[in-house]
Amino acid sequence: MNNIEISFSIVIPTYNPDNKILETLESINRSLDYFIKKNKINYEILIINDGGKKLDDILYTKSSNIKIVNLKKNKGVGFAREFGTRISKYKYIYYIDSDLIIQDDTLYILYFEFIKNPQSGSVGALQSYKNLNDSYSSKFVCAKSCYGFENKPELIEFSAIHSECSIVEKQFIRKIGGWNYFSKSGGEEFELGHKIIENNKKNFLTKKTRYATYYENIFKRCKKLIYRTSNYLPILFKRKKLESKGAFATNEQFFSVLSTLLLFGSIFCNLFFDLNLFYVSILFFLLILLFEINFLRFSVKFFNFKNIPFFIICIFLINISILIGFFYGVLNLFKKK
Repeated sequence: MNNIEISFSIVIPTYNPDNKILETLESINRSLDYFIKKNKINYEILIINDGGKKLDDILYTKSSNIKIVNLKKNKGVGFAREFGTRISKYKYIYYIDSDLIIQDDTLYILYFEFIKNPQSGSVGALQSYKNLNDSYSSKFVCAKSCYGFENKPELIEFSAIHSECSIVEKQFIRKIGGWNYFSKSGGEEFELGHKIIENNKKNFLTKKTRYATYYENIFKRCKKLIYRTSNYLPILFKRKKLESKGAFATNEQFFSVLSTLLLFGSIFCNLFFDLNLFYVSILFFLLILLFEINFLRFSVKFFNFKNIPFFIICIFLINISILIGFFYGVLNLFKKK
């Protein structure tokens, strides 16, 4: 065992949680036990209740290491993480969402991956292929979230901080301005990731450890994408550079979204301008399938082949949501001017 004591805070933002938070805390305790076997540690767990119902009925603890903070108003997960950052008392901070299950080695691996690389501004764990949600459409969300990392190196450079499960250094995060909170709809992970990069650090994802989560259904994901894309747009214009892991998960998805826009443009011209663009529309539809073919092959490896027709429908829903978010973001940019 290493005799050097390592001190860290674990910030868990939550809003009206159910029993999933108990599973999260159990997995954190297992990960702490793993860490303790290898190092002396000193830690605190800060559960930031973002203006939701009191946690007394779900969570009761006498542990001096766990502190529950009840905020008066619901201001969004970005505000909750920033509040937790400010009141935390240790050098390193883990951000862990309240509806996931981390592996036993997650805390240990994230810490040592972070400190061994002087360029680290944040290091996050990858999501696993395990979906804790039984909903049919969440299978697609799981596949889409996990796609694009198979052929990457063990340490992946990322444009955003992987806020679901990551580690940072408190002093650095406070120095660069911490978490901003656009609204309750999210997007703050891109903004903070941008500030980390601006200050000569990098955001990383490690494939050495993963977490399982309850993937939301397709409609909740689409709603989230609309807001996230619109919030990411000002950052995109500011950086003047399209990140491969920003608004679009892969280059294929970028061209898939573009083809979706052209498809609907050709359909619109067919309907309202009496232009004979039927075959052009078919071409754009086939292009969408072409750009998504690698994702569909990937999804067949982990999910049943019979899901493919439904996944194709979901691809269109995702692309439409990104387009709506894009136009909504452009409109907001003009309003600010």
